[in-house]
Amino acid sequence: MPTNDHLDGQESDRDASGKFVKGHPGGPGRPRRDTERQYLAALQEACPPETWKAIVETAVRDAGQGDRYAREWLSSYLMGRAEGTASTLHELAVEEAAGTDPVARDATRSRESDAIAAMLQVL
Repeated sequence: MPTNDHLDGQESDRDASGKFVKGHPGGPGRPRRDTERQYLAALQEACPPETWKAIVETAVRDAGQGDRYAREWLSSYLMGRAEGTASTLHELAVEEAAGTDPVARDATRSRESDAIAAMLQVL
């Protein structure tokens, strides 16, 4: 088992890159569902809808006044986090000219995936 100098010769359960070495279970893992439910219940109790509404209204006001962090926060909820690169104007023009709708296409793919998953469960 590797030893790390910063442990003064004590054996470590991690290799030089920080990964757990074979034979060590790692950390405690993901919290149990009941623990998650307790945290969500506490969050919901501490932040009821009227409080959340006030927070969002403040963020909307601040974003309108130029607060980039408020804009980023609102955008992450309203549009999701950006993955990859945004469509270019050319790509949008091609989609429009072709009469394709990427949102409808993605929805069809999702329904097809759900249908395949349902068929596999029957097997």
